[in-house]
Amino acid sequence: MIELHIKSKTRQMTGFTLIELLIVVAIIGIIAGIGVPMYNGYIQSSKESVAQNSLKSISLLETDYHTENNKYFTTYTGNQTRTINNGLFSGKKTLDESGDYYYFVRPYSSNGYRAYAYPKNNGSGLKRFCLDHNDSPC
Repeated sequence: MIELHIKSKTRQMTGFTLIELLIVVAIIGIIAGIGVPMYNGYIQSSKESVAQNSLKSISLLETDYHTENNKYFTTYTGNQTRTINNGLFSGKKTLDESGDYYYFVRPYSSNGYRAYAYPKNNGSGLKRFCLDHNDSPC
């Protein structure tokens, strides 16, 4: 009788079947397939928000610069982020020089400017942004 009792006890201790494990792996794959693109979209939109806010910062300091100097601070085209940090922001690293965007400010119309934010990597899918001296998108 003792032997029967031991056999029935081991019979109750079972593990997961192969089907159960495959179902769990499939569920995890579906969740990852939905989550990763959403996460990448959030990352991209946050980078674009940083670029837009940086252009607004440039616009605010351009107003002060114009008040003091009776002209707008302008740069060449291309990556002029360091020049803007040094000339407009008094050497403070307000614009991220190693970020995903580069910035430049060009003269526009008779007494105005346009500030630009261009993605450093053209294939990244990030948008270009522009803000003029009236704080309007261009």
